[in-house]
Amino acid sequence: MLAEPAAVTKKAVVAWKTDGLTGVVAVLDERFSAKTYQSSAKAARGSGLDLYYWIEVGRDPNLAEEHPEWMASLGMHTDWLKRFPHAKTPGAGEVAKAFPWVSINYREAFNAHLARIDRLLRRVPPGYRGILVNDLQGGPASCGCGNLQCRWATDYHVPATAMKFEADDAAARFVAAVQAKVGSKEVIPVWATECDKEDLPKEKRAGEWTTGYSGTVGCAVGSCPKVFTQQFTALTRTHRGNVGILALHRELGRVFPKYGAATGWIGHTLEYLDRTLPDNGGQAMPHERLWLVVQGYDVSHEEEKAARQSAARTGVGAVIVARARIDQSFEPRIVPVKK
Repeated sequence: MLAEPAAVTKKAVVAWKTDGLTGVVAVLDERFSAKTYQSSAKAARGSGLDLYYWIEVGRDPNLAEEHPEWMASLGMHTDWLKRFPHAKTPGAGEVAKAFPWVSINYREAFNAHLARIDRLLRRVPPGYRGILVNDLQGGPASCGCGNLQCRWATDYHVPATAMKFEADDAAARFVAAVQAKVGSKEVIPVWATECDKEDLPKEKRAGEWTTGYSGTVGCAVGSCPKVFTQQFTALTRTHRGNVGILALHRELGRVFPKYGAATGWIGHTLEYLDRTLPDNGGQAMPHERLWLVVQGYDVSHEEEKAARQSAARTGVGAVIVARARIDQSFEPRIVPVKK
């Protein structure tokens, strides 16, 4: 169960354990005091449940406000304007950014996020099992298509506003740096699958259905799977542990009749990995090394149960039920490009 620390009480963890859950993942951020984390850790350990912490890396409103130049860019395509019809189009000497996403693909942001994790870990007692670090890719709509799951690009044909890494291994190096901080505790990077063929524009679907999420852009069957494979492979080449996959069906807008039941897309995330990695020169990821994160917030009890069942059927190593929101939204901000 992924929950805010104040929700991790003795009564709650007993109920979760009775419901078949074996661990607690508490959100770790600046909103909660060390005292709150001490109380939640005591409740989790007292019930015999494993205790992990969840750190949101890619989406950081405080860092985005402080350093707008570190935010992830919306690339050269302008389809994102359909999602935000009242937004301003960037002019000369400007670039549109995805607020509040601060990607580790900029060197300055990479170091700032590591320093933040240092500060956060001082708030928690030492007896936890591991940490999950979320959103280590680029920001949403990275090519400018508007799709929340378009994460592959950094400054796609737009000016950079900070020093970006050119290689595909920023996430791998970030996870290694976090691992060095926590020693033998488990570090689990959490990844999002890319836009897919059903997101293509109608004219590129030969009569098949489309979500319309990629606007006029056709790279869901071009650059996206290739670069996704390069980035994911760079991560798993050095990180031999488990990897989390975001399967938030409503948060990511993946409730369509063509997926079947409301939670039908959850299994689709594994199908994406199973075909995309080997089709683009990578190796298939064993399902037992994957932890699926499913949505338990803003859904009914029945839908949460269905999400858990859908995830369990995939044969993954673990299922995390998110009762705390994992916000994947963005809004455009215009940032000047310094000469």
